[in-house]
Amino acid sequence: MILVDTSAWIDFFRGRRPLAEMVQQSLEANQVAICGPVMTEILRGFKSEKERNVVLPLLEGCRFLSQPDRLWEDAGNCGFHLRRIGKTVKTLDLLIACYAMAHSATILTSDGDFALMKKAGLDIGILP
Repeated sequence: MILVDTSAWIDFFRGRRPLAEMVQQSLEANQVAICGPVMTEILRGFKSEKERNVVLPLLEGCRFLSQPDRLWEDAGNCGFHLRRIGKTVKTLDLLIACYAMAHSATILTSDGDFALMKKAGLDIGILP
């Protein structure tokens, strides 16, 4: 299962390689997942009703991950761990990472926060 991060969706919608191709392949293989924080970022980023009408049906075909029971505590603890080693990442990225870990999903992203989290020892899989 591939949790497609907002950055990868943006690359997909803009046709930017290689992420656009990776999202397309994941969609064709029915492996794409989405979570609440990613959905929020996508919904707030629409520039028009037309764009919204094109994208929403595509997202409805994705697996929507349920909120992990300890999401808020886990995200806070991950953030605490990172801050103790001098690293700070966006709160929504912490939440997305916790969704991925709870559902054993790999994150498809171009956002450097996820590579930083992995390098700092969080047990997340990231692509590319």
